[in-house]
Formats: sequence, structure tokens, C-alpha cells
Amino acid sequence: MPKENVKKMIGVLAGVFAETGNLSKEEAMELSGMTPEEFDSVYGKAANIVKKLESYDTPAEKYEQFSKHLYEELSEFVEKFGPFGV
Repeated sequence: MPKENVKKMIGVLAGVFAETGNLSKEEAMELSGMTPEEFDSVYGKAANIVKKLESYDTPAEKYEQFSKHLYEELSEFVEKFGPFGV
């Protein structure tokens, strides 16, 4: 299961780049190593991150808040295994 959670985490991060237009959705899916169905299951998390970042006015604010919002969306995958066996 940890391998699947890592793929999902990569899918969310790659999805952020697709959602912002820096990658195509197909490129992001390829980077994640997920099937279209698997990728669709996590792509909404990427959209949530981008939507939250749109509420900030400056690029600096968006940058400062990015990791917070990314972690919020990834937390369910990290909690299941954690890098330290948590």
C-alpha cells in the first residue's frame, strides 16, 4: 500500500502543475505512473490546492501557502504509512 500512496501523492503534485497550465493533464498522469481512472481519483485534490491559492493576492503569498495546502491534500496518504513508520 505505501507504493500506491506515493503514486497518489505524486499524482496530486503533478496535477497541480497541470491545473496551472505548466503540464498537460496527460503529462502529469504519465509522471505519476497512474492509469486515467487512478489519476482522476486524485486530480480533484490538485484542483482544490489551486483554488485555495487563488484567494491570495500576490505570488509571494501563494508561494508561502502552497506547502500548507499541499500537505492538507496529501495528509490522508501520509497518515497511512508516514516516512517514519507513524
